[in-house]
Amino acid sequence: MTGGSSEWVRVSNDLRWADSHVHLFSIEEGAEVALERARAAGIELFVCVGTDLATSQACVELATAHLDVTATVGLHPHDAVNLHRELEQLDELSRHPEVVGIGEAGFDLFYEHSSHAEQEEAFRWQVSLAKFLGKSLVIHSRDAWDDTFRVLETEGVPEKTIFHCFTGGPEEAERALALGCYLSFSGIITFKNADDLRAAAAITPLERALVETDAPYLAPVPHRGRPNEPLYVSYVGEALAAAMGREVEEVASVTTATSKRLLGH
Repeated sequence: MTGGSSEWVRVSNDLRWADSHVHLFSIEEGAEVALERARAAGIELFVCVGTDLATSQACVELATAHLDVTATVGLHPHDAVNLHRELEQLDELSRHPEVVGIGEAGFDLFYEHSSHAEQEEAFRWQVSLAKFLGKSLVIHSRDAWDDTFRVLETEGVPEKTIFHCFTGGPEEAERALALGCYLSFSGIITFKNADDLRAAAAITPLERALVETDAPYLAPVPHRGRPNEPLYVSYVGEALAAAMGREVEEVASVTTATSKRLLGH
């Protein structure tokens, strides 16, 4: 365990959590090690999120091997350029019984590794696929709020739509909630400069909130700057509880139940 036994005591308790968004295949120490540590600390659901065909296949393999892991199949906006090359296989894989969601899908106009048009085409296809299959839609939106909402409003919002790693303020939260979406909060909510995000959390109904690590990225304080892992989702939950003015036990119970309903078996 990174950080020694005293840290283990800090994150181990009787609360049960769900990590609603994790890239298990990218964890340096390996998925198996990370899963065992997290299970011992009370995490009971891990949603492994695909970003292209290869990682989506890895997620399905992990979900098939572990009862407490589920999978999503998707094409990240960075990889939207590969849509036509991978579409047929992604479509087939998305129908696998272990797959609970489509994505992460959306726009990333901060990096724009794929063109705006390619990102929009891939996003629209995945919105339609989620609606057709009745599975959750997992959205990635960076520097692209207006584009993201425009596509959702024109395509129609899947019943179970989740803004992964939500980074907006109260205005963006209100727009997403008005469309019936769910907001998933990551380690960013623990960051010192995230007051606007905490204000968004404060107006979010608890039953519309989830917690995630996005591991191995975005480790929460006090682990910021180090590799993240599902074990640390409790820090996110505690910060969300503080922002909402709620008890940690309530946040753990409700967000876990919501994750299981949207992204569980």
